[in-house]
Amino acid sequence: MTRSAALRRTAGLLLVAATVWYLAASIRAHWGELRAFQWRVDPALLAASVVAHTLVLGWGVWVWSRVLRHFEHPPVRLGTLQRIWFLSNLARYVPGKVFQFIAVAQLSRGAGLSGPVLITSILVLTGMSLLSAVVVAAWVLAGGLTRGVDPRFLALVVTLGAVLAVHPAFLNRLLAVIPRLLKRDVIRWNAGWGDGLVLLGLSVVSWGFYGVAYHLFVASLADVPWALMPHLAGVNALSFFIGYASPLPGGAGLREISMTELLEPYFPGGVAAVLAIAARLWTIAAELIGGSAAALLVRGGSGVDAAAAAPVPAGAIDAADGAEVPVPRQP
Repeated sequence: MTRSAALRRTAGLLLVAATVWYLAASIRAHWGELRAFQWRVDPALLAASVVAHTLVLGWGVWVWSRVLRHFEHPPVRLGTLQRIWFLSNLARYVPGKVFQFIAVAQLSRGAGLSGPVLITSILVLTGMSLLSAVVVAAWVLAGGLTRGVDPRFLALVVTLGAVLAVHPAFLNRLLAVIPRLLKRDVIRWNAGWGDGLVLLGLSVVSWGFYGVAYHLFVASLADVPWALMPHLAGVNALSFFIGYASPLPGGAGLREISMTELLEPYFPGGVAAVLAIAARLWTIAAELIGGSAAALLVRGGSGVDAAAAAPVPAGAIDAADGAEVPVPRQP
């Protein structure tokens, strides 16, 4: 194990410990409120929220297919992209990080996606997701998070910043840093500014769909009005944005802490912590359902590309060019 890998693992363990301590302390400090809280467990609504979450993940793959339209590669069916996305995410739950890269490499190679195309498209998609998360949060949460600043002005500034950030000149400046920073080849983003704005808009819509699913999840455990849905959408989006800095898969740690803090204006502290923990399990359930469905399709041979079904050569964890491929992450 290299020194940098050891440091990342140590940082991850410390973050896990800090998260567990924070959430446990929050629950302990508000134990009385937690016991007095009127929980309302609705299994049907909870199941509907998981299904909705899974569909939102599938919508995100469709948005990814829109990103891929701006790169030169063989035609890739949406079902193939769904398998790449869900199965690579499913591989996160197999001990050993290498299995994630093997899954991405094998499925991407079968779809005819080279390493640079895959990496660049995921980086662009991730950037759109993060920008749109901040935009959504700015419009629905700025009033409660800022003091002395007009929330509408702040939301407009954030939106304008996002609009400028999707300009191809800016995106290509960021992409130019990747080969030096990560030692990975990327491809120039040749789409127009209008194309970037469309993708940013689709990402905002993604957070809207995600907000509905998240509201259904919270409503399956607590009595919350539909009028709170935009605020819960902002909580979910901003906690994802903050959690993305976490070295753990899926933003674990920072995402739970930030979600707890952002939920406290609407729920007692202990309840907010429990909801944040439950939200992690909710996300895992949606990813496992989507991944299991994709795995069943592969096993059944429904539309599986022949190359995708071919075994990966020993030691191959790259997508056709010797570069580690980042595992897709999305809302």
